[in-house]
Amino acid sequence: MSDGKNKPRFGNKVLASITERIEPQAPSTEAPPVTEEEPPLWVSFTTAVTRETYMKLKQAEYWEPAFLFKEVTEAALLKELKNYPNAEKPLPPAALEKLLRSSKKLR
Repeated sequence: MSDGKNKPRFGNKVLASITERIEPQAPSTEAPPVTEEEPPLWVSFTTAVTRETYMKLKQAEYWEPAFLFKEVTEAALLKELKNYPNAEKPLPPAALEKLLRSSKKLR
């Protein structure tokens, strides 16, 4: 039944990794990658909205392919915070220290 043609077959990924290890590699002459700005660090928090607002959010999330809940929330909050100039004012050192000590999200 065995005719000698039943060799084991390897997937392309396996063969590529073997070839990569046994073939000599020329030193890379590429410039080091340009460091990009770090993406924002998202912090989750809980809030409440009316039932109607929640339904609209869920409907938008379902029907709009590009709707991202956290990005819409971020944009809405930033827009509203423009009405509160003190939001740009740093916390007093004691209040900041207390917040950093009590909030695991900011560590």
